[in-house]
Amino acid sequence: MEISGRLGSGQKRIGELLVAANVIRQEVLMEALKVAKNSQTPVGRVLMTIGELSERDVESAIYVQSLIRNGSISEDFGIKAINVSVKGKLPLEEAFRRLGWSDPSLEEQEKHSAGEIGELLLQAGLVTREVLEQAHYQSQENNLPLGRCLVLSRALSPALLQSVLTAQVLIRDGKITIDQAIVGLKKSSLKTQSLEQSLSDTGAYKLAEMRNIKFGDLLTQAGIVTEGDKISAMEVGLAENKKMGEVLVQNGMIAPTVVDESLKLQELVSSGEISGIQAADILRQSHARRVSIDVIMGERVGRQQEVERVNGVFELLVGSGALSGDNFNKAQNLARQASVSIAEIIVAKDMIDKRIINAACQGQKLMQEGLLKQPQCVSALKLVISTGKEFHEVLKEVHATESSADASRSAKNTATVSGGDDGKKSGWLGKLFGSK
Repeated sequence: MEISGRLGSGQKRIGELLVAANVIRQEVLMEALKVAKNSQTPVGRVLMTIGELSERDVESAIYVQSLIRNGSISEDFGIKAINVSVKGKLPLEEAFRRLGWSDPSLEEQEKHSAGEIGELLLQAGLVTREVLEQAHYQSQENNLPLGRCLVLSRALSPALLQSVLTAQVLIRDGKITIDQAIVGLKKSSLKTQSLEQSLSDTGAYKLAEMRNIKFGDLLTQAGIVTEGDKISAMEVGLAENKKMGEVLVQNGMIAPTVVDESLKLQELVSSGEISGIQAADILRQSHARRVSIDVIMGERVGRQQEVERVNGVFELLVGSGALSGDNFNKAQNLARQASVSIAEIIVAKDMIDKRIINAACQGQKLMQEGLLKQPQCVSALKLVISTGKEFHEVLKEVHATESSADASRSAKNTATVSGGDDGKKSGWLGKLFGSK
């Protein structure tokens, strides 16, 4: 049996390898490819979603493809390995062993990774050597990362595993020493707090450096991956010297575009333009609506401008009855619960027709120019609300109503006002239309 071989120019894609291995049908692949294209979702994730393959099956196929690409195994051998693994529901390593081959690079990576995590755990006093050896055995038997086995056996909490993996990253990046990591892990375990906070308490790490939101945290806060998937991807990435995004993409859990968008958002958080919470919300909406973050951020800018407009005319809106009674109480309660302004609730819930808001803004501008007084503006807005007319259309009606009410006073002052067109332009309406 030929095991090793050179990669030919016609290397098969993941879907083609799966079909060749007889674990999915060609027609299933074609349908999955259509869905993947329309939804911008990796085909592996689509096959998992429709129940054709498990996550481990897809991971095995992706890893086999990488071995074929670097010439470690031939395409034919890789296809047989996928068939044995998926059909027999076996870990890929076991499939390789049954076919008479072992992956030396994988064994070395696992040994190195387990050694790093295990050493940190032992020196920090978080697990005993007996527990660690048992977890390592389970890891090899079930083809699972060591950290996940420790969590599944309840020897380690997910939060503490996260701290250990974070320590590895910080050590690898040269930000802390192994001794600092051990001290920080001990403190994290005792105080039930994050590693970063513990390192900050000991002076080994500045909280100011943590303004950036972590890539994995951004994905979990946006609801795109689970905490468990994030931790597993982090552990695999450390073992294989890959970035978390690369691991998640290869496993079909996120699309490459999600990685790109997340990195852009991280930069915006780092520069202080948005907060971590805002970044997660933008990413969540972008992912759910299948649009770019630029679209979501453009909408946010437009909404903020609308909020500022409503804030500027809030008194006029309340005075005219555009926001009163139950609506006012509802907006006030929601604003209090969400710790935002009432204007933000008005805009978010579309509580006031934009036509009325525009009318209030027109009136506010005329008031600022001295062409309209607040009582006149409020009266005009009430007519806009009750008649459905535009603001400029109701101004004359407001003037006519006021003229009728003040007829006696106007008659007494006739002698002091010049006649004809000059008389018409002496009132506030005359000034308004005469100012054009």
